[in-house]
Amino acid sequence: MCPQHRHATNDGDCNQRSCDRGAVDISIQMLFGLMFVMFVMLLVFEAVTYWHARNVLDDAAAEGARVAAAFDGTCAAGVAAARAVVARTAGSWADVLDVDCTDGAIVTVTVSGRTPGVLGSGMGFRAQATEIAPKEA
Repeated sequence: MCPQHRHATNDGDCNQRSCDRGAVDISIQMLFGLMFVMFVMLLVFEAVTYWHARNVLDDAAAEGARVAAAFDGTCAAGVAAARAVVARTAGSWADVLDVDCTDGAIVTVTVSGRTPGVLGSGMGFRAQATEIAPKEA
């Protein structure tokens, strides 16, 4: 007898069609569930890559501000130091990078660029970090 149906055919066994009833519904539910789980995982991975890239850019801006605010430091040296930190830490995903420096009594260094995307480098987000430091006299 078929475990799902208590009726029997002539030979005491159920036909294949009546025993497979509901199998497609479960497969579709599993498919949508798996797609949802994969979407959530990609979203988490994207958030982690953004967070990491933002930390790298923040470290670079802090280093650039520290170098530019030194007694004999310049904005050009601060920009070069910020670019060096990103190149050393980030590697190839930070090829397109904008570093701005404002000199004065307070030195401001802003580093911005695109984060690496999980599905491709063009799928990332724009991130920016700004650090300030008082100029040493």
